[in-house]
Amino acid sequence: MQKPRPRVDEDTEGLPVTEPAARTSTIVGFALGLGAALVTYSSAVQLIPGFNALYVPLSLATTFVLAILASHVGLGPADLGLQRATMRIGLSWGLTVAALAAVVLTGAATVPALHPLFDDARIEGIGPGLLAYRALVRIPFGTALFEEFAFRGVLFGALARITSPLRAAAGSSLVFGLWHVRPAIDLLDANRLAGSAAARLSALTAAVLLTAIAGYLLCLLRIRSRSLLAPFIAHSAVNSFAMVAAAVVAGAT
Repeated sequence: MQKPRPRVDEDTEGLPVTEPAARTSTIVGFALGLGAALVTYSSAVQLIPGFNALYVPLSLATTFVLAILASHVGLGPADLGLQRATMRIGLSWGLTVAALAAVVLTGAATVPALHPLFDDARIEGIGPGLLAYRALVRIPFGTALFEEFAFRGVLFGALARITSPLRAAAGSSLVFGLWHVRPAIDLLDANRLAGSAAARLSALTAAVLLTAIAGYLLCLLRIRSRSLLAPFIAHSAVNSFAMVAAAVVAGAT
């Protein structure tokens, strides 16, 4: 006999109430396993030959696998932020944050004193075609889609079954920070930053903390809008606008 789905309480922003004790251990095990798998995947996936060329297809395929796993443990649209009823408000919140990001980054790019903040050797000489691909395809569908579904969708949704939304946001965001250790190392290497061991450790710690904070803010956006669409749009916009601004600044200096 199929177990009943947990009810959804509209007073808790459309998030499912705490799981019955009988299913708690299953959800806890799934959340812990998923967190460990995501951190491992972040480093291991780059060992795949042709990783850069396969970046978007790999992300889409992994998102599909996560969707299957989420369904298998009983996570539904409300858990994942994919309810049709909340898509409109999710779109509204996402576009609002995207507009704010565009204004802030555009303004910052016009201030010469802030130009060092946009320094990134990875965008030097990539050309308008590759820049457009990265901003319109790679970032939204290779980075933001997978990360939002994994962290603000599946992992957050699983944790919200067994604890409060804010604690679920904290747990998801901690894993999100650890997920960025490998990308932070690549960024330091590409830009030849933090040469000493102490400086490198400090930079990596700061990267984990900052991305964890960013993840928490995206979780709050997910909670407030009750839709995964809001953090997806916001995440895509911030990363894409930042890359375009960096390219513009690099071309102007």
